[in-house]
Amino acid sequence: MYSTMNLTADRRPTETLHHLIDRHGTWATLRALASVLLRRRRAAMRADDLPDHLRRDVGLPEQGAPPPVRHGMPV
Repeated sequence: MYSTMNLTADRRPTETLHHLIDRHGTWATLRALASVLLRRRRAAMRADDLPDHLRRDVGLPEQGAPPPVRHGMPV
């Protein structure tokens, strides 16, 4: 049977953290917290947001400044 922990808004974060450490141990809790923090920082980057040197590396055209236009034709 699975045991679930009911996290409510009434419980302070420190109480929850102490409960997790008591139940799973310090290192397991620390590893889980670190993995959550690391996963959270890896936000997917859109191709439009990539700098030109990375766009070149993956075979996309550079965005750079648009070429000057003279009378409707690129220079």
